[in-house]
Amino acid sequence: MSSKTSRNIRKQPVPSSLKGTLVVLAASLSFTLMGCGGADTGTTEEVLTSQDALLDGYNLVVTGTSPLTVAPGSAVVFSASIKNTGTVATPVGIIHGVSFWVNGTQVSWSDTHTDSLAPGASVTLTSNHGPTGTRVWTASATPGTHTLLARVDDVNRMPSETDETDNEYSAQLSVTASATCSDRVRNGTETGVDCGPDCGPCEWPFTAVPRTVLRQSARRVYAHWHYYPVSLDNYNPTSNDYYERNYIASTGEGGSHSAYGGMMRERPIPRPTRPETDWQLRDAKDEIELAARIGIDGFYLNLWTDSDVGNGAVWTRAKTLVEAASQVGSFDIVPNFDLTILNTGSQTGDLDAMVRILGKLKGYSALLKRPDGKFVVGLFNPAAHGRTASFYGTFKQRAATELGMNLYLVPVFLGTGSTALFDAYKTVGDAYAGWGTAVPVTTAGYSGGLKTKAAGYGKAWIHPMSSQDYRPKDRAFWEARNSLTLRSIWENVIADGLDQVQIVTWNDQHEHHNIRPSTGKQWPAYDMTAYYIQWFKTGIKPTIERDVLYYNHRIHHQSLVPTTQTSANLAACKAGCPATNDVELVGFLRSAGRLEITQGATTYGEDKTAGGVQVVRTALAVGTPTFRLKRSGATVVQFQSMHGIVGSIAYQDLLYRAGSSSRAALPSCATSCANGEARCRMCPGEPMWLKR
Repeated sequence: MSSKTSRNIRKQPVPSSLKGTLVVLAASLSFTLMGCGGADTGTTEEVLTSQDALLDGYNLVVTGTSPLTVAPGSAVVFSASIKNTGTVATPVGIIHGVSFWVNGTQVSWSDTHTDSLAPGASVTLTSNHGPTGTRVWTASATPGTHTLLARVDDVNRMPSETDETDNEYSAQLSVTASATCSDRVRNGTETGVDCGPDCGPCEWPFTAVPRTVLRQSARRVYAHWHYYPVSLDNYNPTSNDYYERNYIASTGEGGSHSAYGGMMRERPIPRPTRPETDWQLRDAKDEIELAARIGIDGFYLNLWTDSDVGNGAVWTRAKTLVEAASQVGSFDIVPNFDLTILNTGSQTGDLDAMVRILGKLKGYSALLKRPDGKFVVGLFNPAAHGRTASFYGTFKQRAATELGMNLYLVPVFLGTGSTALFDAYKTVGDAYAGWGTAVPVTTAGYSGGLKTKAAGYGKAWIHPMSSQDYRPKDRAFWEARNSLTLRSIWENVIADGLDQVQIVTWNDQHEHHNIRPSTGKQWPAYDMTAYYIQWFKTGIKPTIERDVLYYNHRIHHQSLVPTTQTSANLAACKAGCPATNDVELVGFLRSAGRLEITQGATTYGEDKTAGGVQVVRTALAVGTPTFRLKRSGATVVQFQSMHGIVGSIAYQDLLYRAGSSSRAALPSCATSCANGEARCRMCPGEPMWLKR
C-alpha cells in the first residue's frame, strides 16, 4: 500500500490482553523558553520523565511539535520530535513516519527517516510531502487558534510497538498577527516580540544607532565574502548536510581530509531546512541583512570562474549574492578577482575570463560605482602567476572598450604589501588594500603608517581587520591571542583616523577567520565588530549601557599530542608565536566591577576600577570554565562556557571558541525561525547546533 495514499489509516490499539502488563508512569514538564527581555515565546513541550515495568520492545511517542505560533497567511512546515521510550532499538531500514493534522485534516507528513532509534533516543523529523503535493501548510489569513496533531508511525509500519495507544500528540497552534510591541519586550496585550534586524538592546552592551546613520558615514567598511554560504545544499544541518558530511567529518570528501581530522572545525550557525525553491536567494538576503545590521557597507566578492563545472556551485553562489544585494538595496558588491585561483594557463585566457565575468555582472545595480561612474574591482594577490601592471592595464582597457566599464582597481596585497609591490602596481592601482596578518597589533601607529605609505604613492589605503587564522588543511595557524587581534586592530584603525576597512573575512570557514556567526566562535566576533564599527563610523565611542561578558578560549592546550593525527600533519605557528593557552574574559562594563574565571576549584579574578572594555585572562585548564561579574561582593552576571576544555584529543583543534552572557539563553531555533525573528534565522545559542 502506498504511504502517500494511506495516511489516514490509524493504528490499531494494543490487544486488551496486553494492556494490563504495561504501566508507563509519565510526568509532564512544561517549560517556557524566554525571548529578548524575558518575553514568552509560547513554546511548551511534554517530556517523559520516568518509566516502570515497560515491556521489552520499542515504543515511539511524539514529545513536541513546532512551530506553535505562525503569522497569518504564512507558509508553514511542521516538525515533530519523536522518542523511543522502549527498551530496545527500533528496526533499521523501516520508515519512522509522522503525519501532521490541523483541526482534524491531514496537511503533511515525514517519511524519510529510516535510521534506528536507540532506547531513550530522540530525533526531530520535518515534513517532506503532503496530500496536496506539498509539505507546506498555508496558515489562515485571520488570527485564531487551531489544533495541531502529530501522529508517529502513522501508517503502522511498526506493528511490533509495545504500545499503540500513545502515538498521538496535540498542541495549540496560534495564528498571531504581526508584532505590535516596539520596545523589544512583550508587555500586556502586545503580540509577538519584535526582535528583528535592530534588536541591539537585547544583545549588545550599547544602543545601536540606526543603520541609515552608519550607511551615511563617509567611512566605509567592507567584508570579504568567500565561497561558503549558510547552507550548501539545504539539507538537515544536524545530520547530513554538506558541511557535516564533507567539511567537518574526518572522512569527508572521500577521505581527503582524514590526515588532519577534517577541513573545518566549525560551520556557519545553520537554520532549519527551507521549503522554498529560492532558498539560496533567501539565505543570501539574510546574510546581507546580518552584515548590514552592524554597519558593513558591502562585500568584496571572491571570484575566479563563471562556471559551476568542476567548481561545485561557485558561480551560482556568486550570482545569487549579487542578485540578492541588488534586490535588497543599499548594500555594495565589489567583484574581487582571486588571482591565486584564477589561472587558465595563459594570460590571454585569464583576461578573457575576467572580462567575461564582469560582463555577466555589469547589469546588477548592487555593483559599487564611484561618483565618477567607475566600477570598483578588487584584485586579490595581484602578483600571483607573474601578472604585472601591464596585464592589469590591458584588463582596464578591455573592460572599457568591450564592456563600456571604466574601472577603479584595488589591488589587495598578501600581508600588507611591500614597498616593491606598492611600486610595481602604482600605474594601475587606484587604491591599495592588504590582507593583513591575524596577530595582535601592539605598536601604536601601525595602521597609520600604512596609510602614510600608500599616500606616498597617491593611493588611499583600505586596512585589513582580522580575528584569527587557523587552517588545518594547510597545517598552519597564526596566534591571535584570543580576541586581542580583533580588538587591537580596530583600536589602531580608529586611533589613526583611517577611512576604509576590509574585514578578513565575513565567511571563510576554511581559514576560520570569519566573523559571521558560527557554531564554534558563536557571536562575539560579530557583536564586538558591531561596537567597533559604530565607533569607527560615528567617531564616538559607544556608551556601555548593559553589562555583557564575552569569553574566548581553545578546547585543548596547544601542545597536547593527538592520538590519531601524526606530528607531520599538525598545524605550526606562522606568526605571533609562541602560542598562548589562556582563557580570556572580556567585560563590556557599565561601571567598575570584579571579573572572575572559575576552572574546577580554582577562581582567578581581578578588580576593575572603571567601566568600559576590561579584560582578564588565566591559564587554560581541563574542565568547563564559569564566568562572572561581581559588584560589592554580589554576583551580577554568571554563566558557563558552551565549550568544555579536554585533556585528550584524536585530532588537533586550535580554533578559538567563544560565547557571551547576552546570548546564553535565547528562544528555541524552531520557534524563533517560525516567528520570523531576523536575529534568529540562524538560530543562535541552540544546543543542537553546537556540534563541536
